[in-house]
Amino acid sequence: GQAPPLSFVGLGPELATNLEIISSEPVQRYRDHTADVIDLSWSHTNFLLTASVDKSVRLYHFSKSNCLHLFKHANLVASVDFHPLDDRYFISGGLDKKLRLWNITDGRVKDWAQAPEVITSTRFTPDGKYAVAGLLRGQVYLYEADGLKYYTQIACRNRSGKNRKGKKVTGISFLREVDDKSEHSEEHHPSLTERLSETGRSVANLVATKVLGNPEALSTRRTDRMLVSTNDSRVRLYGLNDFCMIRKYKGHTNNSMQIRARVSESGSHIACGSESGHCFIWDVDPNKNRLKKNMINKQIQSTKDKSKSTDYFEASKASLPIVTDTLFFPTMTVRESLLTSQEVFPLSLGMDRIDDDFSSAAILTLDYDGTIRVFVRKTCIDNILEACTPRGGTMA
Repeated sequence: GQAPPLSFVGLGPELATNLEIISSEPVQRYRDHTADVIDLSWSHTNFLLTASVDKSVRLYHFSKSNCLHLFKHANLVASVDFHPLDDRYFISGGLDKKLRLWNITDGRVKDWAQAPEVITSTRFTPDGKYAVAGLLRGQVYLYEADGLKYYTQIACRNRSGKNRKGKKVTGISFLREVDDKSEHSEEHHPSLTERLSETGRSVANLVATKVLGNPEALSTRRTDRMLVSTNDSRVRLYGLNDFCMIRKYKGHTNNSMQIRARVSESGSHIACGSESGHCFIWDVDPNKNRLKKNMINKQIQSTKDKSKSTDYFEASKASLPIVTDTLFFPTMTVRESLLTSQEVFPLSLGMDRIDDDFSSAAILTLDYDGTIRVFVRKTCIDNILEACTPRGGTMA
């Protein structure tokens, strides 16, 4: 049947309710799967992979209305992910406990590895060097992407209490700290290695090669971090240099659903759905200034406990209020929607004059009834308006 129209929640200022961040009609509708779709993965070239309970992965391109290829599996497929650098390859995992590396061009499995438990989540690391598999009992296994050789593992569980045996891994994400060579910096600030003398650089490279086993380790391994969501209502942040837990985030409810936490494009904030019908937002580093997340017409509630330091708002009014997924909109998408809005333009010409993290300005949520909602952070709009006043400096 015909899909219901997208509903944008919000009865606040008209300035914000008319922003069109996503189109009201879908670009494509695909109906090839015969059972529920559990996971999706987009490539950097706009190809789409879908993993389903019907024991298959399907390949699509948004410009085509038909399925491009069918990859059959022996059992339910719980997760799928494109290789971040070469989208001729992807990994899949599911009920048969096998992590598979597929060659799309050949339509065949290139390598595979047997995991000790059911695979519930899979992802490549951002550099594409490792394939990561989250398992049913809270383990996270890392394999070398080339050959799927076992590398190491992490136990994502509490040391004591009812969940000490571990609960299902429901999602894996990655984030990087902004380094000295960030694209967002207007001027280049030399990194520590660049400031060293020639002798100092040689020593640093020797340490990276001999001790860390990778000549690029000084610039990459220290910045990569992994975010793991589990069915004990916890989200844990791990460093990929030592695989130790950096921080734990809680406050949401995720006891049985496949709910995963998502990271904003800037890497500064985390968003996650909840079985309570709310969307939860955390600062990646709670020691920094907390973002003022006054969503339009939504009253944000904050917790005080450091281990539960979070903001949250109601994101579902369904009879079974479960927010199944959340997603931050990229900075470019938010900027373009503001520039094309008749209400905000030309006020949005002052966007470049404000200090605001646009990658955390808008959030998409989905609930158990299939409703898509878009929430916009009110302080983002307020900052744009202020920048267009004499006090903001954009008017003489």
